[in-house]
Amino acid sequence: MIQVQCRCHGRLNELLPPSQRWRVRTMHLKQEITLQQLLIPLHIPHPEVDLVMVNGAPARLDYCVRHGDQIHIYPDIGDIDDAAIVPLRVRPLPRARFILDVHLGRLARRLRLLGLDCWYRSQMDDRAIVRLARIQERVILTRDRGLLQRVEVSHGYYVRAIRPEAQLREVLARFEPGPWLRPLSRCMRCNGLIETMSGEEVQRLSRPDLEREFSVIYRCVGCHQLYWQGSHYEQLRKYVDQLLS
Repeated sequence: MIQVQCRCHGRLNELLPPSQRWRVRTMHLKQEITLQQLLIPLHIPHPEVDLVMVNGAPARLDYCVRHGDQIHIYPDIGDIDDAAIVPLRVRPLPRARFILDVHLGRLARRLRLLGLDCWYRSQMDDRAIVRLARIQERVILTRDRGLLQRVEVSHGYYVRAIRPEAQLREVLARFEPGPWLRPLSRCMRCNGLIETMSGEEVQRLSRPDLEREFSVIYRCVGCHQLYWQGSHYEQLRKYVDQLLS
């Protein structure tokens, strides 16, 4: 029997049952396992972990746990003042790009409303999500811990909140995507960028009502959805301001 002691730090405690938060947990293991395997009974997806200290020294997720190990699990390296410590993910993603599972469609629309690159399809299985996330270097957002516990997942986040507005604030606080916020610059239907149409293109629409009432018409480069600054535009602007306040 292998006995180890574990403690989770910071926001990782949000993922634990209330009785196990902010305390040292003694675990009894029947066989030798890796740190990544140890995270599964703790219900901690490994993409949420940035640093693991074993007996005072940093360890990789493939480290095999030994009897008597003292294990501390951190969501961020920022709490540790030691230049020699290297986080588990040494190469952060270059920009805030996301891919969401099928349960977060309402969050996807709000992220797109703020101009964030957000891939979402209502019919997409976990394998396809993981594959596209790796190819396009996207962070997986999900409320399915099993999805994040897949070995091939490198960057992901378990969304704690239930309501879409609270989910959005949570994601903004976690990833701080300020440099990439471009409100009303993306199509909420398909994630494509929105461009201004030329006068000649507007005339070819056969929509004299739009040409007569609005001086500028916009179009999604992906699905060709049309947009214009009608009464709904001011409502969206106010809603964006509320989200970012």
